[in-house]
Amino acid sequence: MVNDISSGRISVIIPAFNAERYIAETISSVLAQDWPVLEIVVVDDGSTDRSAAVAEGFGQPVRVIGRPHGGLAVARNVGMDEAQGDFFLHLDADDLLAPGAIGCLMAQFAGTPVPDIVTGRFTCFHTPEMSEADRARLALPQRPQHGHLAGSSILRASAVTTFGRIDEGYPAHGDLAWWARAQDLGARIRFIDDIVMHRRIHGANMTLTRKAEIEASRLRIVRESMLRRRKLAQAADGQPA
Repeated sequence: MVNDISSGRISVIIPAFNAERYIAETISSVLAQDWPVLEIVVVDDGSTDRSAAVAEGFGQPVRVIGRPHGGLAVARNVGMDEAQGDFFLHLDADDLLAPGAIGCLMAQFAGTPVPDIVTGRFTCFHTPEMSEADRARLALPQRPQHGHLAGSSILRASAVTTFGRIDEGYPAHGDLAWWARAQDLGARIRFIDDIVMHRRIHGANMTLTRKAEIEASRLRIVRESMLRRRKLAQAADGQPA
């Protein structure tokens, strides 16, 4: 475990599927941070546009891994399998890190007890090209939201060894399912109120276009968490699972 965070090597993992329109801004928001990153691992998940070419155009420290389309959870896992850092930051290909976000999150790893994960807040914004009608239709949250894995958190790479990989059976919200599992299994999570990420609302967001799937995933996450906590409580009491 890295105790001297000043030497902490960070891998930023960006899954990309037909993200040509926004991925350059996303990568630029990482490169503009005041904390140098070891690498930006872009997992091109079978895109049919120029996502990979745009990312490759940045050169080092961006590294592009191409694979057949397998979905978001698979792409995140591939990114973690390939990443070489001591810390991971997952970032969606249409979102932006806030200035100073990495340094703000990393500073918290120097605290006691030593956290496995540090999580900040995020805001939402309408992408500039969105029409006024769509802006009115897609209202934004009035206050910053607390995030979970993607965009708002940095986790130790060792947390993946401890709490497992992302469940690839989740077509949506696999990162939230991982978060719930890690939390149930005792991950040390430190929440901060700083805004570390800006989520882009453009109308094609998965949370907007696949609402039924998202709701089904959330219900499954809640049920699995309740069952897992019940089993953990039974094990602590010496009862058969």
